[in-house]
Amino acid sequence: MNLPSSLATDRGLNTLQFAARALFAMLATLYFAALPALHLPVPKAVPATMLVIYLLLHTLLMARSFTGAIHAASVLDLLALGVLLLLDPAEPPPTLALIIVAVLSTGLLGGLRRFLYMLAGAVVILAVVLPLRQEPGALPLSPSTLFLLAVMLTCALYFGLLLYRNMVLTRRAEAATWQDPETGLLSRTALAHTAGWLQPLHERLSSPLTAILLRPHDPAQLPALANSFAQRLRRSDIGARADEHCLVLLLPDTDVGHGERVLTALRAIAPPFTAVMAPVPRETSLDLVLDHLTATFQRGAQEEARELIHAPPLRL
Repeated sequence: MNLPSSLATDRGLNTLQFAARALFAMLATLYFAALPALHLPVPKAVPATMLVIYLLLHTLLMARSFTGAIHAASVLDLLALGVLLLLDPAEPPPTLALIIVAVLSTGLLGGLRRFLYMLAGAVVILAVVLPLRQEPGALPLSPSTLFLLAVMLTCALYFGLLLYRNMVLTRRAEAATWQDPETGLLSRTALAHTAGWLQPLHERLSSPLTAILLRPHDPAQLPALANSFAQRLRRSDIGARADEHCLVLLLPDTDVGHGERVLTALRAIAPPFTAVMAPVPRETSLDLVLDHLTATFQRGAQEEARELIHAPPLRL
């Protein structure tokens, strides 16, 4: 098996995550087996039983994957760590380290949004479990536990800032590329450079140029809509990514009436979408036209049933 290439697949990543969970779970089980007693009056076999149930549930999540399987696995991790924290008799409990490992690994693999969700879940678990660990009449938290929690919080904040920085750099890099990585079409930046020679050429030839902004009713269908372009659009037409939710079409030597025919042919094979179209005036920048179409979209596309919107004339 080619290890590097297999890890690049979703199945390889799921296998790697399962192996890491199994390793940490076995380490925790060995730790509890070496303790003379648990924090709660329960049998010493409870951690080993939890190990079996924990791995069995994660195996089921891998074998029968569904839409929310990733989130279910994260919730299962937090619940298991909360129970381990209740059973840990040490002060500060070493099992606290497993919580920060779970939060940071989720952020590394799932990005900033999943990191924040996991961090919020960890805060809820700690807010519930730590008071339950306290003995009657004892101090709320020992200095060593407070120090460990402060270190964990600092690590989480630092890692979150790094994730945000990487997200911003990734967006800038994608904006500067010629091809949009999600749809395979031209990027917005590349389209602006293309229009630099396309628009003056049509103005010299007195040829009409029509711009169309398209937004699928289901945002997840944006790549499918982009794939439909290759089957119905002409070789001279230009498709590009306009923004996070929209695609743009430039139809050279095409007036608005013929542009409607192009849209009709596209609707036969593409997922449902709403379009706003307008002729490109002479001596007008493409960015100004796209901003005009976007503003028209925001005013007139409140209802998905409205499939085509004609933008008013652009006033220069």
